[in-house]
Formats: sequence, structure tokens, C-alpha cells
Amino acid sequence: MKLQFSKRALACCIAAALSGNALAQGTIDEVVVTATKRAENIQDVPVSVAAVSSADMEKMGLVDMEDLSLLVPNFEINSGSILPNLYIRGLGGGTTHSIEQSAGRFVDEVYISRAAINFHPFMDVAGVEVLRGPQGTLFGKNTAAGALIIRTADPTDELEYGFDVSTSQYSTTGGQTEVSGFVSGSLSDNVSARFTALYRDWDSFYINTYEGLGPDGTQREDYGARLKVRWDVSDQMVVNFKAEHMEYDSLGADTAEISGLAGGPATWQGLAINSGVAPDLAATVNAELDWRIHVNCGEAQSAPGPQAGQSIGSFCPSRDQETDNLTVDLEYDFDAGTFKSITAYQTYDYDHRFHGADQGAVNLFRARRQESYDGFTQEFRFTSAENDTLDYIVGLYYEDSDLAREQTSDLNLPGGPFFREEEPWTQDTQTLAIFGQARWYVSDRVTALIGGRFSSEDKDFEFRRFFTEYGGDTFLFDDILPRAESRTEDKFTPSLTVQFDATDNIMLFGTYAQGHKTGGFSDRVDTQDGPIEFDEETVDSFEFGMKSTLLDGSLNLNVTLFTMDVEGLQLATQVEGTVADFAVGNAADSSVDGLELEWFWALTDELTFGGNFAYTDATYDEFVGAGSCPAEFLNASGVCDLAGQPLQFAPETKGSLFFDYDLIDAFGGWDLGMRADVTHTGSQFTDISYFPGTFQPSVETYNAGVRLVAPSDNITIQLLGKNLTDERILAWGVPSGPNFLAAMAPPREVQLRVGLRF
Repeated sequence: MKLQFSKRALACCIAAALSGNALAQGTIDEVVVTATKRAENIQDVPVSVAAVSSADMEKMGLVDMEDLSLLVPNFEINSGSILPNLYIRGLGGGTTHSIEQSAGRFVDEVYISRAAINFHPFMDVAGVEVLRGPQGTLFGKNTAAGALIIRTADPTDELEYGFDVSTSQYSTTGGQTEVSGFVSGSLSDNVSARFTALYRDWDSFYINTYEGLGPDGTQREDYGARLKVRWDVSDQMVVNFKAEHMEYDSLGADTAEISGLAGGPATWQGLAINSGVAPDLAATVNAELDWRIHVNCGEAQSAPGPQAGQSIGSFCPSRDQETDNLTVDLEYDFDAGTFKSITAYQTYDYDHRFHGADQGAVNLFRARRQESYDGFTQEFRFTSAENDTLDYIVGLYYEDSDLAREQTSDLNLPGGPFFREEEPWTQDTQTLAIFGQARWYVSDRVTALIGGRFSSEDKDFEFRRFFTEYGGDTFLFDDILPRAESRTEDKFTPSLTVQFDATDNIMLFGTYAQGHKTGGFSDRVDTQDGPIEFDEETVDSFEFGMKSTLLDGSLNLNVTLFTMDVEGLQLATQVEGTVADFAVGNAADSSVDGLELEWFWALTDELTFGGNFAYTDATYDEFVGAGSCPAEFLNASGVCDLAGQPLQFAPETKGSLFFDYDLIDAFGGWDLGMRADVTHTGSQFTDISYFPGTFQPSVETYNAGVRLVAPSDNITIQLLGKNLTDERILAWGVPSGPNFLAAMAPPREVQLRVGLRF
């Protein structure tokens, strides 16, 4: 009923907007995006792009990308899994570290190559853009599904400084406290700088029923600092420098719930008692998604079997991560155009400890993952001056990265095995690409954009697997000797867009683009000589869209139709009967078709109504051989056949509606603002196993906020409420051995924010 109501409301509002009797007295501020590597009005860009400004982020209390995904159609992200994943139109990286991202992330024009960096919160962000569909020409590899563009705030010439303080409380337990601030201004006649710092203290919303044996969910502290310096060397040359450090330390479970228990709760309550958990606490083990977890961080005993009763020591989930970035951006203006050089070095290290199989209720599976990354990127780009006939962008891109990963797993399974598994691996990657795009003004109303990118990539991969005694270093036996593999991959990805300005206020466009995600090697090796290499994934996409500004400039209405054919879809599936083994390969060909609709309507100068809606049909054309699946998907040979099933994190429908009201001089010179929104997300699977424990039914969430702004605009006080109806939402679910593990989206959160600007 809620979805039907939303559809009817949507139809009525659009009909009213397009009718001659509609009230349209407000005006819409221009939204500038960089989707074409040029700063342009979003209504003039022939790309399916959603933009969120810093002002909107403050109004809605967005603190990270997970918040952002609630508002952007066909964009999903979950940070509740071991690895944060971005999905655009149903395409993403999955639950393995082997597969590259499908949606590239760019911060201040620098490609962020590893998904782990997505764990950090937003800090002094000026704006975010989500580009849907392949972006291979201008943004490069691993943008087969789209690109996420984040712009941080730049230095100012005038002295500015400010502070933001917020505190919140969840309906279950815990909350967040965050303090951030910035100072910006000139250091000399031609040098300006901006310094930003952030601190966040987060107590998770999970309640640990094993009281006294472990913390409630995750207790996490974030720290961040950034320095940006702008040097106007001359009238033609500008050099921008950025140094950034972000880190966090957390203790407690992040993926924390059990959404399915083999043998039922009684079986696992008995195993918990055997592990040393008191009977009254063990009795709390259940498979309900209720923000309640069962994690024993204290002394534990081994599972029934040859080692029954043996102490295995204590273990508590944790994650510590540090990330650094250095960027030098040089820009030189010629009469013919602008030359830009972007040099960046990024590095991170993390140490992650987590439970599997039972999420700590019994301590059957303990894992530690340590990863370090160093990456250097260099881009040279020349953007010609705009011309009435032809202009262009050409560039060269180079990347050199080193990745080292230690994978340690302690197996304490009933009846065995009982040992420690070690799987260290390294990967060195070098990429070289040339790209270009020409914009040809065929006539006063017709424009063609023709582009392409040729890239060449080399990967060197080394892997080893061996076993030691449980919790120790005593060597037991080799499973796989050191293995070294290399691959070279060359790829050309073209694009063609035709733009037709039907009127001064209505633009139509059609686009063909090819996206590309590089191949690689599986980080799970079962046999010495078995296949571990998987090939590239390619996406052929066709889009047809309309962007319009109607009702004397008070309504922006944009529509995009798209169809995407995916060849060699890269997937990781759990090996049936195992706890932590995944098979990685090019498992399927798929099709993704759909529609995206967005509108923004200034009903008056004070009242704004907006929203979006996406319909997506993302299915496997063929997919035979997944590791495990329900019996109904087995073919005559007893093998999983998932043809016709939907892709994970690809809800058929998703949409949102919002109203924003600003009353100037409401009382005592203070302005009063109010915002309310509702978001609908259709049913979806969160894992390709398609078991019930990975399914999230359709859900509606409601958010609202009220804000006061001082007469001088230097003080803002906000009260925000998220997920006001306390909806239980499965953010991520995956099979692990006999059980199903899960992470939930936050419950209701009420937040108070105070911002000061000077």
C-alpha cells in the first residue's frame, strides 16, 4: 500500500507540475557538476548524474556514503560487511578482496583504487556526484557501473572558520558524537590555505546479550586532518597541494548478527555452553534480526571433538586503519586551453579481527586480515578552450600500486578441523592509459561527443597457503607451495553521445558507452594447479534521456532509460560445505534494464518538493555453477542454475520524496527550516546464494529535521531524526558454514547538531 501511494503521489505531482494551472513561483539554484571534466550546469550534462551539495548534506545529516545511498536511486553501499561495497544499477564488487570495484570512487579527481578506504566518514565535503552507467572514457578502468565523485572544500581568499558539533542516540543503545572544524584564508598575496580536522566517537547500536563478555557492537573512534594549499604562481599557473591523514580504531563486532542457525537455537545454545558461556547467557542465542548479538570476547573452549575442553584463549573483533593521501594538482592556462597535472600518492594499513560461522557466540571461526597498500598515480590532461564548432579533452594516465595481504583463519569446528590456516598474498599492478573525447557542435541544437580510452595493465600475483597449530606458529603441513602468476590486459572502451536541444529548456540525449573492469586472481586457492585467474568484465550500455527545466525555471524534471549487457560478470561464491572458502570467476552474463526519474520543484521561494524513482530489472541471463543455493535452483545435474534471478543489491524499485520549507524571519530574526523525506527500497537479495537469510523485503524509511538559523547566518541548530519508525533492515547477509551471518542498518537515531561559521 505504501508503494502504491507513493506511485500515485508521484504521478499526481508530475501531472500538476506539467499543467498550466500549477503554482510555480520559486526559482532553482544552478547545480554545477564535473561529470564531463568541465564545470557545467547539471541540466546541460548528457549524463545520468545525481548531485548532493554540502548544504543538502548538512540539512539531512549525511555523515558517510551509507547515508548517501538512501537518497540516490540505483546507488547502494553497505559498510556492514567485511569489505564495503558500492553498487550502481546492480553492479558491484562482491564479498571478496580479489575483485576490483565496479563503481570507481574519485576524491578531488584522484582515483581511490581500494574499497577499504570507503570506511572513512565524510570530512569537509563540498559536494558529491553519482554518475550512473559506464564512465570508461574520462574516468578510466573499474567504472563499469558508474563513478562516485567527491569534492572537498577549497581554500578561500577571505578568512573563514567554523565548527560543527553533533550528538545522537539510537533507540537501542549507543550513539555518535562528532566534532569538526576548519579555518581557511590567505597566507600571502598569492597563497591561501584550508585546514580541516574531525573527531568522531561512535558506540554501535547492537546490544550484546553476553553481558560482561564483550562490548555492545562496535566502539569506534575516528580522527582526520587535511591541509589544502593553493598557490597562484602567476596569472596562468596555479598549484594545489593536499595532505590528508585519516584513521580509526574500533573494538567490537561490526557484522554482528546471526540470521539463520543450522539445527535451531537449541543446538547453538548448547555449543555456547560448551565454549564456556554461562547457561543464562547462552539461552539468548537466536536468529532474529533485532539489533541483538551474541559475542564472547572472553576465554573460550574448543568445540566438541578431539580437542574438546581445551582453552583457545580470548578473542575480540576489532579493526584499526590508517590512510594517507598526498596530492599535487598543477593547472596552467594557455590561449588554446588548460593543461592539468595531477600527481597523487595514497597508502593505507589496516588490521582487522572478526568472527565467522557464529559471529562469536561459540568462537568456531576466528579471522585476522592485515592489509597494506601503496599507490602512485599520475594524470596529464589537456582541456581545450570551448569552441563554437569543436573542443576536446585528451589525457594520459599512469598507476603503480603494491598490495600485501595476510589472511589468518583459526578453525575450531565440531569434530575438526582444529588448526590455523595462513594465506598470505601480494599483488603488484601497473596501468597505462591514453584517453580523449571530442565535442562537435553539429548544429545550433545538435552536439556529438565521441570518446575512447585505451588502457594496458600488468598484474603480478604471489600466493601461498599453509597450516600451523591452532593459535600458534608450529608448522603442520603445506597445502599449496608458493605460486606466482602474471597477466597482461589491453582494452579499448569507446563512447558516443548525441545531444539534441529540443528547446531552450528541454535537452534530449542518447549514449552508447562501454565499461570495463579488470581481471585478476582469486585470493582463495584450493589446489596447487587449479585455476585461479579470472578475466575482465565488460558492460555495453545504451541510454536515452531527457533533462528539462519547466514552469519558468521552477521545475527540473529528468528522465533516463537504460539497457546494459554484462559479459563475464565477476562473482565470488562460497564453496559449499566450507566456512570461508570462495570460488572467484567469470560466472555469468547478465542484463540490466531500467528507468531513472528525478525532479526538483520550487513551489514557492520557501517551499521545495523533490524526489526520485528508479525501476531496475537486473537479472542473470545465464549462471550455472554457483557454489551453493536452495534446492529449488538446482538443475537436473544437481548444479545451481540461477538464470533469471536478480542481481544482489538490485531492488526492482527505489525512490524517495522530500519537502523542504524555509521560513525567513520566523521569530526574532531567526529563520526556521523543516525537511521531511520518505524513502522506498524494494525487496532485494544481499548475497548470490539466494537463501532466505540473505533476503531483505521492501521497506520504507522516514526521516525528518528542523533547523534554526541565526539572523547573521553564523549559527545553525538542527534536530534530526533518521529511520523514525525503527524499521529492521538487513544491510548485508551471507552464508558462512552452517549458518547465515548478517549486519543491520541502524535503528531510529535522533541527532542534535550545532554549526558555527565566522
